[in-house]
Amino acid sequence: MKNRTILLTLIATCLMLVACDTKTKTVDSCGDGFLDPGEVCDGSEMTATTCAELGYYDQQGILTCKSDCTFNLAVCTGGRCGDGTIQGLNLERCDGENLDDQTCETQGLGGGTLSCKATCRFDVSRCELSAECGDDVAASPFEPCDGTDLDGQTCVSRGFYRGVLACDAECTGFDTSGCTNCGNGEVDDGETCDGTNLDGKTCLGLGYSGGTLGCTAICGFDLTGCEAPVTCGNGQLDTGEQCDGTLLNGQTCLTQGFVSGTLTCNPNCSFSTSGCTNCGNGTVDTGEACDGANLNAQTCVTQGFGQASGALGCTAGCAFNEAACVAKSTNADLATLTVSAGTLTPAFSPSTTSYGVTVPTWVTTLTLAATKANSYASVNIAPAQPMTLSLGANPATVTVTAESGAQKVYTVVITQTATLDYESPNIGTLIYVPVGTFQRDATVTNLSLVSAFRMSQYEITRAQWTAVTGWADPSNTTYSSGTSDPVQQVSWYDAIAFCNKLSILEGLTPVYAVSGVDFSALTYAQIPTATNADWNAATANWAANGYRLPTEMEWMWAAMGADTGAPGVTNTTGYLKAFAGSTGSNAIGDYAWYTTNSASKTHPAGTKLPNELGLYDLSGNVWEWAWDWYASSYPTGTLTDIRGPASGADRVRRGGSWNGSASGCTVAGRVSSFPSFRYYLIGFRVARP
Repeated sequence: MKNRTILLTLIATCLMLVACDTKTKTVDSCGDGFLDPGEVCDGSEMTATTCAELGYYDQQGILTCKSDCTFNLAVCTGGRCGDGTIQGLNLERCDGENLDDQTCETQGLGGGTLSCKATCRFDVSRCELSAECGDDVAASPFEPCDGTDLDGQTCVSRGFYRGVLACDAECTGFDTSGCTNCGNGEVDDGETCDGTNLDGKTCLGLGYSGGTLGCTAICGFDLTGCEAPVTCGNGQLDTGEQCDGTLLNGQTCLTQGFVSGTLTCNPNCSFSTSGCTNCGNGTVDTGEACDGANLNAQTCVTQGFGQASGALGCTAGCAFNEAACVAKSTNADLATLTVSAGTLTPAFSPSTTSYGVTVPTWVTTLTLAATKANSYASVNIAPAQPMTLSLGANPATVTVTAESGAQKVYTVVITQTATLDYESPNIGTLIYVPVGTFQRDATVTNLSLVSAFRMSQYEITRAQWTAVTGWADPSNTTYSSGTSDPVQQVSWYDAIAFCNKLSILEGLTPVYAVSGVDFSALTYAQIPTATNADWNAATANWAANGYRLPTEMEWMWAAMGADTGAPGVTNTTGYLKAFAGSTGSNAIGDYAWYTTNSASKTHPAGTKLPNELGLYDLSGNVWEWAWDWYASSYPTGTLTDIRGPASGADRVRRGGSWNGSASGCTVAGRVSSFPSFRYYLIGFRVARP
């Protein structure tokens, strides 16, 4: 009894020591190195180690576990059956709800409902007509299989241990000749052994003098470890010998389960199948990458080559022929890079990765667009486009990822500046003219208040006229040096037609309306060449955002430089200026083309100095139409945004011309002409809000 008590005590002590040395876990939590319920991985503990195990077709890198105990699937590429995208290169015909726009009818099966199996092959079981053998679609229950579509069946599901299942030529049943039970550890019919199961046999039992009996991969005895029987080598087939020398007992590689090759005899009188091969049987066996047309569902792409590759082949030795495969493209260039406003600086070049764009404050959104140089690359623009701009720098990146994974990042910094000027894509800059008050003549109480507006920096040129209207250039070229000169021989009717055409071109609201005239369809020939009542009755929508002629007071306010000399203060002396930009001591020839320096013709807009606001040629080059009907004198008193008389015979012209004297270039100078008048001394410039 005492001994029994001692023994129990020792056993209990041992159990306690074992328990104390055992690693235990009482709390399920991600990051503890254990696979808890709901976790697919935890640290190095993973339920799968390859993307293929998760159903993906390709893998770029090592599958790892993220900190939240889920797989990092960024390395899993090529898609998978079940992701909703049809991977045609991997023999998918459909994927979930994605039927590639196919129906029972397009499959030639009449009406009914086509669906997709879990194997990403068509399920035509609910189609009206029986399936057609050879279309690679298993139409259950009419066909258990069809070509490569085995309806999810495998050798294993058919009761075998392993192998490659096929479909018979008539689509009436499965071809299990490629299936085998070899490898299941059981000696089945047609097998002499299986793995370590030798069915009780030994080298001695088979007639050899000793040694270690083995089993081949095709479940036949491996006698290479058996010691030769006493009679081995006598050139006769004795008991226990498979062969002896060149005597093979009529056996060949074919009878040993191979397709071809040369069977020989080992020194211990057992068969040597080292010269035998299964290459050529159409089945991808152990040690083979492919076999004939059977590429084991592999392509150049699944082998890591580029999508521009040709067809993967198979050599006579059952290895892949990659001659038509090409490497993945490393081209991460852009083909184009554009912005919806402003201009890229420098001009785009695929090799240049840094750009700048400057836009004014009125450009509040901008779209950056890019196209890739290689069709297999991808482009990502950040932030999402169109982008909202704020004052200052607004950076954006265009990341191009080549097919190989190589990347190139283009950077564009869009700088929104605080300018109030407007940039027209067709006529360039319109200078901001601020609100202000000025004395319009020698009477100190005759004041004009002008609201803020914008005026084209240059007179409208011949090239701009044809580009905007699509009409021929009306200018008398005898008195012009080129298409960069101001357009001339333009009537007041012509000028307001141009304004509306330009507004329509830029998606703005046209200012002018003339009874019976559709300005979008108006031709040059339809503009009256003599005084016309309807055109004289043209109305202006002053609330519209389109282009228009400046009023006479707007023109005068801009020509004197507005209030640049004393911002916010009434300009009481500007009307006295001898020319736009005059300081009283500078020379008119530096600012204006007039009779003294013009050589009897116009000159390119903007080739003389600008006035205080940055406006060119307000004096000289060509006379400029204003909106107003002409009256010999202005109304008196303080006037706000005056737009001239309600009617009249002539319209106002301002600024002088190349053919006029210096006295015609004054800020206060004004003349008039009937509105249908076309003359080689007359042009115009435009304004807008």
